[in-house]
Amino acid sequence: MKNPNASAILAPAHSIAMLAIFCSAVSLFVGLLSLGWFSTASAQEEPACDTIDLGTIDIVSLDELTTDGRWTTEDCDSQFRPGSDAHTYRFSVAGEGRVRIDLKSADADSYLYLLAEDGRLITDNDDGGAGVDARIERDLSPGTYIVEATTAGGRKRGPADFSLSISPVAGCDPVHIGSLTPGADLTASGSWTLDTCGSRFVVEHPAHSYLFDLPQDGRVRIDLTSENGDPVLSLVSLAEGLISANDDGGEGTNSRIERYLQAGTYLVEATTYLERDYQPLMADFELLVHLVDENERREMPRIKIEEVHTPDSVVAGQPFDTHYRIGNVGDGGLADIGGRAVLYIVGPRVFQEPITIIASEDHWGAGVSYHTGEETATAGSVENEAVKPFEVTLNSPGPSWVFVAVITEDSSGEEVGFYGQWQNLMVLSGTVLDEVRVEIDGMEYEVQAQADDEGIVTTTVTSVADEESEVDPPVRAKAIYTAGVHTQVLEGIFEDPGITGLSLTGRSMPVNVEGASSEALLEAFAAQYKSAIDASGLADSLDAEEALLPTTIEDVVLDNSRTASAHFVFLSQDWNSLQSRARAGQSLSFEEAIELHSQFAYAERVLSPAIAAGEAVEAAREAKQGWNDPDVEDMVDDLTDQASCGSGAADLQMVFEEAGTTDFAGLARLDAEMRAASPIFGLRNDAVLCAVGEADIETMRFLQGLAIADSGKVLEALGYPELSVDVAGPLYRVRIIARLGEDGRIEHGIELSSGVQMVPSRRFLPASSPAGRWRVSSDITADNDPIGRIHSRRLADGRVELAFVSATGEMITPNPRFLNADIPTGVWLRSGEFSVASGQSLE
Repeated sequence: MKNPNASAILAPAHSIAMLAIFCSAVSLFVGLLSLGWFSTASAQEEPACDTIDLGTIDIVSLDELTTDGRWTTEDCDSQFRPGSDAHTYRFSVAGEGRVRIDLKSADADSYLYLLAEDGRLITDNDDGGAGVDARIERDLSPGTYIVEATTAGGRKRGPADFSLSISPVAGCDPVHIGSLTPGADLTASGSWTLDTCGSRFVVEHPAHSYLFDLPQDGRVRIDLTSENGDPVLSLVSLAEGLISANDDGGEGTNSRIERYLQAGTYLVEATTYLERDYQPLMADFELLVHLVDENERREMPRIKIEEVHTPDSVVAGQPFDTHYRIGNVGDGGLADIGGRAVLYIVGPRVFQEPITIIASEDHWGAGVSYHTGEETATAGSVENEAVKPFEVTLNSPGPSWVFVAVITEDSSGEEVGFYGQWQNLMVLSGTVLDEVRVEIDGMEYEVQAQADDEGIVTTTVTSVADEESEVDPPVRAKAIYTAGVHTQVLEGIFEDPGITGLSLTGRSMPVNVEGASSEALLEAFAAQYKSAIDASGLADSLDAEEALLPTTIEDVVLDNSRTASAHFVFLSQDWNSLQSRARAGQSLSFEEAIELHSQFAYAERVLSPAIAAGEAVEAAREAKQGWNDPDVEDMVDDLTDQASCGSGAADLQMVFEEAGTTDFAGLARLDAEMRAASPIFGLRNDAVLCAVGEADIETMRFLQGLAIADSGKVLEALGYPELSVDVAGPLYRVRIIARLGEDGRIEHGIELSSGVQMVPSRRFLPASSPAGRWRVSSDITADNDPIGRIHSRRLADGRVELAFVSATGEMITPNPRFLNADIPTGVWLRSGEFSVASGQSLE
């Protein structure tokens, strides 16, 4: 074990005096605690157990009080833990200082309570020592204290021996490490162990404290690093108190504080993120205190995350882009130090591959600013191909966050800068839908999906003709799907990035799309591919062993592009018509929603890449430099990005199979030669194949976001006769249970078919709740997976209505579900039985 004081020097007299003032203030606060002024719990006035006097500990002499005992299961009860044996001890403290109380047992899970002499609780602890042993460490004033030694597991665990020790803790005073001057860094090193003194702020965390003097005002950087610990820094002014604290401000999990400080004496506490019993048995650390040269600092690059942008809300399990803007606000360029910048993003269960940027003379100079998209662009920022948005997926509903950061390193890999920004957002359990009217099998329904404050979305489907009637599950599924297509596809269809910029005018050519599945789209593309190849006569040229002309292949691409444009014009006319009808208040039918969804998938994944390839051919023919023209190269680069999924021979063979050819080898050979002669042909094909290959995933995410529990008919209509969306886990048969309390509140829970009852933590409907307003419980779980939440509301006639919203967002109204206004107090009443599933997954 390293000696934490190895690099220390003696403190000058004035620092000791100031430290004494600081420690006196801390001791006064602790003294108030020890007297129970801030106690939140109180023991019984007369302890149930006899109190054994252990004697007095002298803080100066470091004497220890010890005793052994046994919990027999027949001892007196704990004052705080009914059903647990307890032994009670008294001890006195002579002098002021830190005291450690350890309760150890090889056979039981020990638990400690520390009380003032009058019986008021000061603090308690479970597992603060090694393993499941208990430990309390406190700064105590002179006086008498009570300790209760008990167990967490109770008498059911059987008899057990224990040992109790009460001892002063030495070596907790701050160590003076010197005076900070230009060019003379201050350092210290040490180890965190189970026996290290506790933090002055959170005593359960091991900590070392250091003092340093700052003779003149200046900017100070403090780094706390550890290879196997998770460091946390605190900086305290002896004149002003706590100034700053930091966790993970350095590289990785290391900590860094950089502040401009006035001349004076400062205390640095080097502690850990984890409590001592969750730490490695021993974790070494190094502390570095550095006076920053302001002139040198200004001449360095300062790379900062200037802005972060995400949607205000996202759907759990569905990816979204996190945009940001990053700039250099320093006077020096990144290339001046031969350095690099490492960009990364973190969030709840988010670990993306970092983006590493190597400096060049042309980029990352002083004053530059780069954005990833229009969302974060300013008048002075530009794009940079190395700076790309992060694609993130958050899986748990509720308030959430992402953190985008950049680390700047010099040529030796030493960190010279760090900056990051948080962005808060809401994660929803499903897609939110404003009230939408749809038509299913000739009947109209209103669909609405609303989110509560914790991101849980509840979807309701109501018959327009009869608001009180139950809606059959298949009809409900169709209605939710149709409403989803209306709001998520139709309303903003022409603003979608996949088709924005495509011409809406020109020749129109009818096209029929059979579905939105990858198979249906692949079949449509295969037919076009085969038709274009047959019409070109290129197969005959290859059979005649003639070299293929690039211009002839470009003509094939161009002809296909013109056909795709005509198809898009035809589809856009249909979409305009549907939008006009919607503005006039007409409902979208399920059949129209299926057709629209399929058309949109076809336009986005088949037509758009084909049109883009034709536009590139036209641009190359018009440009003086042909394919070497910079604008043309940009167009080709865009297609290359779309074609970068790794589509290969297997995907191409599927195209040939869908086209009905038996000469796979011949078509494969022709395709290879056409790609060689004119790469744009291959890029077009691969871009289509990549887009088509992702169609099934996108469709399934769309349906999952809508939380459609009975999706068979929807999937079949979309071209998925053999697939299903599993938005739920195992089924449970349950009833809602509810009872009236003495205070007028309604308490509710659920009862499984096995008779097991479960109540959520938030489970009461207040007596004063206004009529008609739904109150929602917290999550109810089964086998650690959420199955849903109870909804309850008071009605104008005095009754209470019960409902259940499943984890998939389905509103379930059991029969019976109403509580009469005059129900008896304390009697559990039950709703009708219904089925509900846990979890939410996609297959």
